[in-house]
Amino acid sequence: MILKLFWVLYVLNCANSNESPRVSLNPQKLVQKAGQQTYFSCLLQKGSLPVQFEWLHDEKFIQSSPNIVIDSSKKSSNLIFESLSASNAGNYTCRASNNFGSDVSTSNLIVEGPPQWQAKPSDIRVGPKERFNIQCIGIGHPSPTVIWKKQIDSEWRDLSESSNVFSKISPTEIAGNQLNKEKDEGKYGCEISNGINPSLWTEFMIKVSGKTSFNLW
Repeated sequence: MILKLFWVLYVLNCANSNESPRVSLNPQKLVQKAGQQTYFSCLLQKGSLPVQFEWLHDEKFIQSSPNIVIDSSKKSSNLIFESLSASNAGNYTCRASNNFGSDVSTSNLIVEGPPQWQAKPSDIRVGPKERFNIQCIGIGHPSPTVIWKKQIDSEWRDLSESSNVFSKISPTEIAGNQLNKEKDEGKYGCEISNGINPSLWTEFMIKVSGKTSFNLW
């Protein structure tokens, strides 16, 4: 009887000795606030050892850093965030590989917090008939919105979307065309907000080349 039991265990062990890995990643979706510490845990459900674990952020391989720690053992791997920021948001994939195959599991991380800069406008000089685009982009969750403004007599006023020299071509980009040096040259700004303070604000100058034209009518 003992020999029979030993034989059964030996057969089961041999059957599992050349098995590709199967992993699960928990949690499947994670919503956290900026500044918090959190982690994903990747567990080996089955598969022959040894197993190598790898982590990807939006399909790009990641490694341990001052803010991100990868802690792996024989049958699990943890991805630990010391302090979340908006740039950490995205899809995270755990990949486990051995000599017989590989498996992946993916989760989504949403980071709620104030917006962060992705593209900030700078001072520009344009010709009176030159067409140009300006971007003001922030990232964050909830998705931020952009408000464009112009300084007029020390007061900041919203830049009208119906302006005949500026048009909004996307939520984060405006285009300018046929600027008049006297009317349109000056200081501009853009504000990015998503309901979580602090909002983002930056100012930039638009200078128009050429002489000022006077309307005699």
